[in-house]
Amino acid sequence: MKRPIHVLGLGANGAESFSPRAQEALRAATFIAGGKRHLALVVSRAIETFAITNNLNALFARLRDRGPDERCVVLASGDPLCFGIGATLRRELGSEPLEIEPALSSLQLAFARTARSWHDAAIASIHGRPTASVLIPLLGAPKIGLFTQDGSSPAAVAEFFLERGLDDYQAWVCEDLGSPAECVTMLPLQDLPNRRFGDLNFMVLIRHDRDEGKGPHQCSTPRPVVPADNLFARPASGPVLLTHQDVRSVVLNRFDDLRPGPIWDLGAGLGGVSVGLANQFPAHDVLAVERSPTQLEYLRMNRARFNAWNLRIIHGTAPEAIGDEPAPAAVFLGGSGSQLDPILDLVFDRLVPEGIFVANFVGLENLARTLERLQSEGWSPTVSQLQVSPGQDLAGLTTFVPQRPVWIVRGRRPA
Repeated sequence: MKRPIHVLGLGANGAESFSPRAQEALRAATFIAGGKRHLALVVSRAIETFAITNNLNALFARLRDRGPDERCVVLASGDPLCFGIGATLRRELGSEPLEIEPALSSLQLAFARTARSWHDAAIASIHGRPTASVLIPLLGAPKIGLFTQDGSSPAAVAEFFLERGLDDYQAWVCEDLGSPAECVTMLPLQDLPNRRFGDLNFMVLIRHDRDEGKGPHQCSTPRPVVPADNLFARPASGPVLLTHQDVRSVVLNRFDDLRPGPIWDLGAGLGGVSVGLANQFPAHDVLAVERSPTQLEYLRMNRARFNAWNLRIIHGTAPEAIGDEPAPAAVFLGGSGSQLDPILDLVFDRLVPEGIFVANFVGLENLARTLERLQSEGWSPTVSQLQVSPGQDLAGLTTFVPQRPVWIVRGRRPA
């Protein structure tokens, strides 16, 4: 019968952070694994040490093959089960017995330094993970705790939030927590770009004027997918570029079975469809491209009004404005101007395999051209005509006033 593997959480003050049980496990250890920083913080008489780098598979194999009398210890930062190696060991070693002794984590210490609770915070880690996919679901959350990658992470996180219009966060960057060199810096999110901190840091982000106790990932503003037309901010005069509510309901339904990746809305107008896409798919990065400066201002207002913070706004004309953006999983075309063929070229060139293309048309010529080109590329597009006639009062009677017909085209790029 093999002895259990002890997984010991370690604070910045080294072995002083150990509980009596953890100290006893360290004294008796014959094999100790940990990062180079962890190993340097403890003194042990272990026969064998193992420095963890990018060699986790070798560590798992060594632990599986341990002898019956070996006493194995794995060192981790803070709480090994909070974005640490504890869960990975459990997943990889399966039935192998683990005994886990946590220390105070940087998460607990950071929130203690801000005098804020963390049970109702959205907690995540960008350490060794794709930054965008981690941060997008957090956008707009009233309280966030974030395990970072290195000293450049706070600036990168701030730029990510600010690019999406979220400038109402107060940030705490907590460096070397629990050590004599501990430093906590509080500053507005706008002051973080271009600043660098120590590599061991944890971030706390609090939105201004947001009540506590809302729970993780909850915001004070709801995220409606298909808001009523009259709820959108719009200009008092001039064109109102907004897809009507009933049409938006059908359009958004065409994005079922969406692959991972960004979503592009080309010709976003006031943001009716792009707001719906952002709120329907909160884990996706949604790009809204709009060329009109007037419409752009209202688009920004509607992003804030409907809490669609994963909506990124780009001023310009497609395809030029897209530049080097990552390949999209879906594209919506709401208005092409005179750029239909260049936009279709962009879709054929950049859309991922099995990606979704949806377009609205009110003119037969653009509809026919799009169907022709999709078919010539080997796609199998579908098209629907939608005409809505809202009821209207007329001398105490209900009449129906037809809106302009809209053709909705959907295609999926062949695999």
